[in-house]
Amino acid sequence: MQIRRRWLVALAALLAVAGLLWLARVRILAAAGAFLVDSDPEQRVDLIFLLNGDLDTRPAAAAALWRQGLGPRIAIARSESSRAVQMGLVPNVTDLALEMLQREGVPRVVIDEIPFPGGVTSTRDEALALRAWLRQHPVRSLLIVTNAIHTRRARWIFARELRGSDIRIAFFAVPDRRYSVERWWDNEHGFLGVYNEYLKLVYYRLRY
Repeated sequence: MQIRRRWLVALAALLAVAGLLWLARVRILAAAGAFLVDSDPEQRVDLIFLLNGDLDTRPAAAAALWRQGLGPRIAIARSESSRAVQMGLVPNVTDLALEMLQREGVPRVVIDEIPFPGGVTSTRDEALALRAWLRQHPVRSLLIVTNAIHTRRARWIFARELRGSDIRIAFFAVPDRRYSVERWWDNEHGFLGVYNEYLKLVYYRLRY
């Protein structure tokens, strides 16, 4: 009888916790998305560094920052060429970003393309490419442009790879046009984006 009573109390407590979590689910999910965003106010810097990817938003955001006078130059690391690129079927993602920047009004002469052996394949590669390039092209401040949910992981890896330098690093969080970070679970792109970003965040912490 006593054991049964304990089980009933434990079950009631579990159901109460589950009910509270259900009632607070929107706040919990919104907080999970907000945690991934780690950006800074817009500020003037020596160099705007555009991360490869999301051609739908990132190049336009970097170009807008340049037009606002927040940085005199834009740099981007050369991406790896896939087999389709090597076969001439599609352009390299970096070439597309360069073309989009120019169509957004950024002169090619103020865009620096940073080389990397084999091309960059990850955010860490981009940090390594930038670190090597900065040895010959020193700056005092950087504004790194990437998607909003990517900023926390990117900040961690760039701070790690550029540690020991006196460079001031800021991040500009580019909103995704397909979903809102505040309601990421309402959209397939948002769900997959947040899910994958948490996996990558854990991987980066364990791997690097």
